[in-house]
Amino acid sequence: MRVAVISAYYKEPRHVLRRCHESVLAQAGNVTHFMVADGSPVADIDSWKGVVHIKIPNHADYGDTPRGVGAACAAASGFDAICFLDADNWYEPNHVETMRIIVEETGAQVVTATRTIFTADGRMLGICKESNGVDFNDTNCYFLTRSAFPACSAWLFKDPCESIRGDKVFWNAVQAGGYVHCHSITPTVNYVSTFAFHYEMFGEIPPDDSKVIAKLPGRQHFQMFSYAQYKAMGEGPGG
Repeated sequence: MRVAVISAYYKEPRHVLRRCHESVLAQAGNVTHFMVADGSPVADIDSWKGVVHIKIPNHADYGDTPRGVGAACAAASGFDAICFLDADNWYEPNHVETMRIIVEETGAQVVTATRTIFTADGRMLGICKESNGVDFNDTNCYFLTRSAFPACSAWLFKDPCESIRGDKVFWNAVQAGGYVHCHSITPTVNYVSTFAFHYEMFGEIPPDDSKVIAKLPGRQHFQMFSYAQYKAMGEGPGG
């Protein structure tokens, strides 16, 4: 099985990009890393082992267009499965093999994975309770086989205002596809979070610079705020 891992990147530090890529290199089997530069390409990625380096203009849509472009290139190149991995996240070495075995044993068209949440300074918060493959699945936690590739069009053909919550749009597209789905309870994805919600999930007070995505009363679309801004508007805990 030929597996493509799609990583959109935009101005992440070099060591962060290396961590992401090296976690893909560590996977067993035939795995290729599609690294899609969202307007700020890093030249030496061209020489990194196992990388297809794609450069496109910046679209300011939280990586949705690069994900869609990478998925289209992987599909056109005959890959059998697609995963997505944000450039600041990384896999456990057994991730792809775990997903592949589940496909072989169950016939699933889509496998969703469990993730571990880390803070930006590298502290582990715990196993995510939100991305459970039932209520929601995070972008980094998909293993899509070819029959589920049509869902990837959701990254590209949506209201641009929805990009701030593109992960929810994609989850809805996967659900609407009616694909045979199986969830892995083994945590094989490591996710760096700056969202206030994840601190609260583990009983911690979010830092003021953590992020909140919310739709305020009278507004049509979701917006992103710092936790400090959100509290100041009376929308945080106790507001």
